[in-house]
Amino acid sequence: MHDKIGAVLSLDIEFILLHYLTITILQVLDEAMNTVQLKAITSAAMTLPERERAKLARDLVASLDGPADISAAEAWDTEICRRINEIKLGKAEILDADEAIARARARQTKPTARTCNW
Repeated sequence: MHDKIGAVLSLDIEFILLHYLTITILQVLDEAMNTVQLKAITSAAMTLPERERAKLARDLVASLDGPADISAAEAWDTEICRRINEIKLGKAEILDADEAIARARARQTKPTARTCNW
């Protein structure tokens, strides 16, 4: 049950981020290349079903990121396995989606005591 909640929450967050990135990418492209061709591509993309637009957004973002960093992917795989193990062992605090979103929003609006040493 908890794995399903975490998976759903993860997919919701991924969708929100992809949606934001798609809008951001389209805004940047529109400002940089305000052309008829770009408007035609955008219009065509907006007629795609949601799933295909999400895939297009992922592909566009991936094209900007450059080649995949294998060590980063391996590090994330390790972290994901660690988190799954903590859930299975009962060591992780499991939140429902509403609580997780509320905590995330609270962190975004609350100033932190951390300082940067840049």
